[in-house]
Amino acid sequence: MSFNNSLKVDFHGSRITSDAGLILVRELDERLGFGDLISRHLMDSRRGKNTQLPLEDLLRQSVYSRLAGYEDLKDA
Repeated sequence: MSFNNSLKVDFHGSRITSDAGLILVRELDERLGFGDLISRHLMDSRRGKNTQLPLEDLLRQSVYSRLAGYEDLKDA
């Protein structure tokens, strides 16, 4: 597997957001085809106004937020 060689990760304390580490997660996500996997294997049964955002985007956001260490809102 090869990655974008122009991507540089460095720590600069408070000058950047702690979410910057998710750039690497996104790169891995794209290389592994996570979005395609979701689209192929999960059926979106939502109808009407509940379909404003694609299911793959919602699932990806949920996974990314957990990887970033955010609390699940239902547990708060």
